[in-house]
Amino acid sequence: MKVLTVRQPWASLIVSGIKDVENRSKATNYRGRIGIHAGQKVNADAMRTYGHLLPAQVPIGALLGTVEIIDCQRGMCSDWALPDHWHWVLAQPRRLRRPVPMTGHLGLWNYAGS
Repeated sequence: MKVLTVRQPWASLIVSGIKDVENRSKATNYRGRIGIHAGQKVNADAMRTYGHLLPAQVPIGALLGTVEIIDCQRGMCSDWALPDHWHWVLAQPRRLRRPVPMTGHLGLWNYAGS
């Protein structure tokens, strides 16, 4: 499975179905289901702004769930889309019952499972 490591709170917002766009500097041609991995770093400003939408503790260093990449474009009409970024358009999020601890990687990476 392909996996994308994302900082918190963005990772939890994605698997919760709240955030429908992932902003990236590069486009992707990949379409399909990917895992969402919460990296070790937390964006403190974003937690102050969006933390009320999430549980008090957000997991880090773990696979949280999956989501479909259905498109990649610039100029997406979403509150989450930042200007001058590629917008990886996300749909059908599924949260795992329990986060699976693991190490993340940069970019879209392959996870073979255990």
